[in-house]
Amino acid sequence: MKLSRKELLVAGAGVAMTPLAAGCARPARGAVAPFAFDRTRFDAILAKPARHRQCCGATKVEGGAVLHAMVATMYAYEFDLAEGPGTVHEVAVLYQPDGIILGLNDAMWDSMVLPALPRLSDYFKSDLSLHRPRGAHRGNPYLHRQRGTALQDDVSIEALVARGANFFVCNNALLGLADTLATTLHEESHRVYTRLIANLVPGAMAVPAGVMAINACQEAHFTYLQVNV
Repeated sequence: MKLSRKELLVAGAGVAMTPLAAGCARPARGAVAPFAFDRTRFDAILAKPARHRQCCGATKVEGGAVLHAMVATMYAYEFDLAEGPGTVHEVAVLYQPDGIILGLNDAMWDSMVLPALPRLSDYFKSDLSLHRPRGAHRGNPYLHRQRGTALQDDVSIEALVARGANFFVCNNALLGLADTLATTLHEESHRVYTRLIANLVPGAMAVPAGVMAINACQEAHFTYLQVNV
C-alpha cells in the first residue's frame, strides 16, 4: 500500500492515530494548504537569553502535567534558589494528537474537542478525564489565569506565557488530529486543520514536527524533560 506524503509525515513523527467509534463515515480529506513555518520566530525563541533553559515534552493533556512541571522549575530557581524572575526560559513541545489539544484555544475546545469526545477512543477520554466544564463557558480549562492566584503560583498557559514561556505545537499531530475530528464530526479534514492551526493558544506556534522542535531545543542547550509517555 502506497502512503501519501501526509500519512508518511504523521507516521514518521510517531503520531498515534487514535481508533474512532465504529461506523463513522470517513469524509474526503481535501487539499491541505502547505505548512508555513516561521523559522525566524522559532530561532528567535530558542536564542532568547536566560541563565537556565528547559524543554518539556508532552504527549498528553494529563491534567496539565506539563504546566505543573514548568511552574515547579521556574519557582525553584526564582524563589527557592533566589535567582529572581526571568532566570529560566521554559519551552513546552506538545505532540501527538491528544498532547496538542492542550495548545488549542477555547473556541476549538467548545466547537470540536468536547463535542467529539463522546465518540473518540477511550485513550482520549481517559486523558481528558480530569477536565471539568466551568459552567456555561467550558473552553480550554488550562488556558486562563486563575483569579486570586499569584503569578508565580498560577499553573495556567496565560500565566506561563506572561513569565516568558513558549509553546511549540507539532504540525504533523495537527494533521492527525484534524483527520480524527473530521471523521468524528463528519467534516472535511482540511477545513478542520485550517481551523486548528488558526486557533492555537497565545504564546504558541506550530512547528513542522514535535521531535524536530525537541532536537532543536537540545541543540540550543535546553535540558529536556519528557513529562509523560
